[in-house]
Amino acid sequence: LSLSPLNFFFSNYQEACLQKKMRLCLLLLFIDLVIGLYDPRQVETEVVLPELRFLYQGKRISPWHDIPFLAVGNDETSLLSFVCEIPLGTRQKMEIHKSLKMNPMVQDKFKDGSPRYYKYSPSIVNYGAIPQTWENPDFLDPDTGLGGDNDPIDVLQLNEKSCERGAVQRVRVLGALALIDDGETDWKLLVVDVDDSSNATTWKQLSDIPTERIDQVTDWFRVYKMIEGKPMNKYAFNDKPVDAQHVRSFNEFN
Repeated sequence: LSLSPLNFFFSNYQEACLQKKMRLCLLLLFIDLVIGLYDPRQVETEVVLPELRFLYQGKRISPWHDIPFLAVGNDETSLLSFVCEIPLGTRQKMEIHKSLKMNPMVQDKFKDGSPRYYKYSPSIVNYGAIPQTWENPDFLDPDTGLGGDNDPIDVLQLNEKSCERGAVQRVRVLGALALIDDGETDWKLLVVDVDDSSNATTWKQLSDIPTERIDQVTDWFRVYKMIEGKPMNKYAFNDKPVDAQHVRSFNEFN
């Protein structure tokens, strides 16, 4: 058994994983998948300011711990669950909060305590996270040589239609960008919502994404923080994305 260099650990079982109890960890992950099947259409949200809370069949849930990593209900076996945090065309920097009870979605803040918005431009993708994942800051990623950013894995959903904040979608992974942000590994998965009716749903692999779209996304995430006085971000692999096969190696069962 092996776990990925990127540590796509199901966050419920981080402690077991970090203690190197790998077999136990993988067994627990498998059990969680079998008994935790969700219909994403039944995930609802409610606003209790300043939080966006998540419910399933009327009961409050954690979008990080309770929504399964793998999506179900399709003949594709490799679909993942995606939680929309920042819809295409919006500026509010919303995120699943790791330390608040039940991990509601809240607006991030600048160091001065003010609400964080994208200053550079509205988001050019549907941005969010994969539930039950975590980038371990204590593990040096072999692709970047740096530890993770201590957050769930980020997602760049490339469909033309804006997602609804808090929505849970079934997505196909096409590839990923190995972003290096402030000395930390911050992978960005490139995905499409398989239940959308746009042309993007026909994209099956990295080469199906138009080159200009990849360039647009790569350039945006390289420079968007510079307007906040931060340095330019960098990428591993000479600024090129890796394909889905490389992404699958992040959490491969051998």
